[in-house]
Amino acid sequence: MPMFKLGEYDLDEARDIADYLRDAGLKVDIRTFTDCQIELFHYLEGKMSEIKEEIDEKRFGRYARYMDAFRKVLAEGATAENYSDKLELELDPQVKEKRKIFGEMLEGRYSDEEREAKSREYPDLMWELMDVSNARSFVDMVLERNDIQIGEFLGVRLDDPIVRIFADDEDDESRLARTTTVFTVDPRAEVFVDEFTAIFSEEIDEEFEEEYHEEYARLFFLGKLISELAEPSSGKVDMEAFAKRCEFQMENRGNLLEIDGSRAAEELARSLEKNGIIKVKGDSIKWRR
Repeated sequence: MPMFKLGEYDLDEARDIADYLRDAGLKVDIRTFTDCQIELFHYLEGKMSEIKEEIDEKRFGRYARYMDAFRKVLAEGATAENYSDKLELELDPQVKEKRKIFGEMLEGRYSDEEREAKSREYPDLMWELMDVSNARSFVDMVLERNDIQIGEFLGVRLDDPIVRIFADDEDDESRLARTTTVFTVDPRAEVFVDEFTAIFSEEIDEEFEEEYHEEYARLFFLGKLISELAEPSSGKVDMEAFAKRCEFQMENRGNLLEIDGSRAAEELARSLEKNGIIKVKGDSIKWRR
């Protein structure tokens, strides 16, 4: 029996949505599958001395600064557990405060005046946080490409290490150009709802409406459509007339809601028949009293 597809989600989220809907009385079906994506990333890779020959001085200076900071924190005794935090603080002693402020901005904790004041105080806040994050990623890649474990004797291994940096458009023809292809397989799920049970959508918990506003709207409108079609009609109608009834308009203080289920008339008719609302015989439809 066809069902209304609410959406596609990761598996845990699909289960949460299904729980909300079932609690309200909707009939829900979760259909799982595996999905995949392929991502291609472009890099330059080589000894730092080789990279320096390939890119401009300003761009290279950023990576040189990362390496200098990394060498310093290692010389000061950084461990595998704390080198990332020490690297961040070496590059930007205010990084924790900046991260806190940025988080509070995203959460809307500041008034407009406070937000403007923070923006003036930290005009490059987002770029500075991205720079620190890029430094961590860069150093992690250096460790990986040079097979280095924090804590072991390094000797001269960080004097001119192999590095891997994101390529720019002009790097396409570089002899150091490399790619990383990432193939990811994830569990996914489609959430389907029995159309007729959408009439219970107004019973769905308010928390669901707030968190899944679009999904709630779909179910609410579908419920309106089903309620309209469930209203008895005198005599028999053919499928064409039934399809016209699947298309209607509602008004509230000049605000219009247009609902069009005409192209799904046959599927909607089967749902209503399954639930004892109508009887379909050939092209003839009759409402049960």
